[in-house]
Amino acid sequence: MISTRDATSSDVEAMIRLDTIGLNDGERQEHIRSWVAAGNAVVAEANGAVVGYAVIEYTFFGQGFITMLQVAEAHRRQGVARQLLTYLESACRTDKLFTSTNNSNEPMQKLMDAVGYSPSGTVYNLDEGDPELFYFKRIANDR
Repeated sequence: MISTRDATSSDVEAMIRLDTIGLNDGERQEHIRSWVAAGNAVVAEANGAVVGYAVIEYTFFGQGFITMLQVAEAHRRQGVARQLLTYLESACRTDKLFTSTNNSNEPMQKLMDAVGYSPSGTVYNLDEGDPELFYFKRIANDR
């Protein structure tokens, strides 16, 4: 069974280990630490181990933005990412929630479609030759 909760400082090392870039990138490691310290990160656990994490921030035109979504390779396509998204949607403080992914990341694009996000635009020149695709979902927000 997968459970989802707010990340704590004791989760940081596990988050770094499962991150596709974090293990070898000091800048990503610092981002993870700052996301957790700011209270913006959530983790998914299976059998007591962190198997995924996600980050929500509100610096994208004042709207909720899922900055990062990572799932350990061994736990992909098992509903972990979907559960993290659901958790963030319920916690989102705005009526609009955005995220983005590279054009080359077809699994994420399929997930966005499956969970009701709509395409919201493309930004070129962030990653050379791999445009960033933006997605949007209106959140039923009672806050």
